[in-house]
Amino acid sequence: MGKNLLIGACSDYDWPTLAPWVKSANACGFQGDKIMIAFRASYDTVLKLFDHGFQVVMFNRDEEKKVVWYESPNRVYIERFLQIYNFLRDKASSYDYVIAADTRDVIFQTDPAAWLRDNLGDKKLVVAGEGIRYRDEQWNRDNLVETYGPQIYDLYKDNEIYNVGTIGGRGEAMRDLVLDLFTGGVNRVAPIVDQAVLNVLIQSGPYKDKVKFTGAGDAFACQAAVGADPKNVHLRPFLTGPAPVFEDGVVKNAAGKVFSMVHQYDRVPAWKESILQKYAA
Repeated sequence: MGKNLLIGACSDYDWPTLAPWVKSANACGFQGDKIMIAFRASYDTVLKLFDHGFQVVMFNRDEEKKVVWYESPNRVYIERFLQIYNFLRDKASSYDYVIAADTRDVIFQTDPAAWLRDNLGDKKLVVAGEGIRYRDEQWNRDNLVETYGPQIYDLYKDNEIYNVGTIGGRGEAMRDLVLDLFTGGVNRVAPIVDQAVLNVLIQSGPYKDKVKFTGAGDAFACQAAVGADPKNVHLRPFLTGPAPVFEDGVVKNAAGKVFSMVHQYDRVPAWKESILQKYAA
């Protein structure tokens, strides 16, 4: 049996911002390598990551300002996929499961590698739905049009939206996916393209048959923006499944199953308050 990997990236995030991600990763039962790619961070933040058992991928150091930093012509949200690929390039086969998650607004409630072991089956990758279709949610609809144009939007408008901030799968499959996310997103005119690129990739060949597409019933990753953000109550009639439930400080699906990951918790004031208190820096 190989190892598992949890990997994320940060840029200009201080320790209080990263603490919920880091502390929940340590508390959820995950066993394996924990990697933070630090594009820009203070020495104090890096030391905190070390103290909590994380390996940190760093680039340049500024001794006077006490920061690590990295320069790239690419936006960080795209550059992260290249650096995840670089980390996995010669190591992918040594990992049974790899989870790549946003670091500012994701927490772990149960071990995501255990979820993959128990639920991935013969698939190679897993993605989590936002619970709404492209045609029914303006930001993603406009983003898909801006990234690919109206013809591609017309092909995908009836499809559910899958979130790029919580993805996982077999080591080699994840290595290939993150490289394709980078090459599909680099040098585009639109400022934010990673989610559109993911959705076109995974819902087309050759990826489509390799991906496990999950919704709320699977309890892999809760995407809170659509189903729980009070500012988006107007979207509730368009949900493709039941909204998540918050009970005793835990996010569950309507059947009472605990989500392994919770994304966009900061969009829901009651969730944010509880989570920040639980995983305070």
